[in-house]
Amino acid sequence: MKIQSIAFLSSVTLLLTAQQPAQQPRTAGQAFKNIKVITNMPAGQLQGAMNFMAASLGVDCTYCHTPPAMEKDDKPTKQTARRMLAMVNEINKNFDDKILVNCATCHRGKTKPVTTPPPPSLISPFTGKIATVSQQPLPTVEQILDRYIKELGGMQALESVTTRMRKGAVEVAGVQGTFEFYEVAPNKGFLIGTLPPPVGSVQQAFDGSSGWVKNQNGVFDMSGDGLDQVRREWVFYGDVKLREQFKEMSVAGRERVDGREFYVVSGTRPDGQIERLYFDVHTGLLARRYSETPTYFGGLPNAVDYDDYRKVGKVRLPFVVRKVRGGTILLQNISEYKLNIKVDDTRFKKPAAQK
Repeated sequence: MKIQSIAFLSSVTLLLTAQQPAQQPRTAGQAFKNIKVITNMPAGQLQGAMNFMAASLGVDCTYCHTPPAMEKDDKPTKQTARRMLAMVNEINKNFDDKILVNCATCHRGKTKPVTTPPPPSLISPFTGKIATVSQQPLPTVEQILDRYIKELGGMQALESVTTRMRKGAVEVAGVQGTFEFYEVAPNKGFLIGTLPPPVGSVQQAFDGSSGWVKNQNGVFDMSGDGLDQVRREWVFYGDVKLREQFKEMSVAGRERVDGREFYVVSGTRPDGQIERLYFDVHTGLLARRYSETPTYFGGLPNAVDYDDYRKVGKVRLPFVVRKVRGGTILLQNISEYKLNIKVDDTRFKKPAAQK
């Protein structure tokens, strides 16, 4: 069996992906038990579709499923989900079967769809004046990236760090635990995470070419989308050497989010995916990386937010990292960094399977 999940996600995701068969038949109806509505969906797209539905309602898999027996029908919410999927399919038939309506259309992150229009804005519509933001000339991509590197301490100082350990508290889908993450340039990583039962201890490692996951169900090889994402995200200088990661980069504009001003840089990755990088106008620091994963129902938002940058040695590093993956929110509050420590290669070696 193989596991598709990455980077210490929720126990439900780990349980679900650990049960996927190594050889998947053509459709979801053939590959998985008790699929009744989306039977003709390609089997490889089922996990993304489930993540999309969970994110659309602001829930995790346990809202409809009973891990590890994901095929059970013992929750009324699962029956409701089937009726909703049938309704969505019927609506989309009116648009030549294009998926223009999905779960997010009505739910917007809530378990119950919104049935009333939003209340009027408290801002009076009769003032006759609309506040405008001064349209100052935008900096170039090079100016934004150069300022970012300078604020981090300069490329020479950044490249002088070749190993790194960070540890602290972690919260996954509202469940609190701890983590330690060891990194070695250019792209090795070893993660230890601990959450309350049923997850307990989870270990993940990537040696630069292959990876593995160890949890309460055993030891599994990383594969598929999970392995691809680890290859992309566990690059030691991944948040520093940004130019090398994109075929094209351009300044998309200046945006205000939650009262903060950002320069937004749009980048096209070699695989064609578009990523948006948000740099704080006032500090010059990278605050967010945003992209969307295509799923059967539509684009699923992915984001990594960086906050509370502090000086560690000669460089500045974020002490708060927030990730949104497949609708699951992972929050790291880092208590300590150690730089240029010795990291034994045995950490990346796959452990023997438990008998």
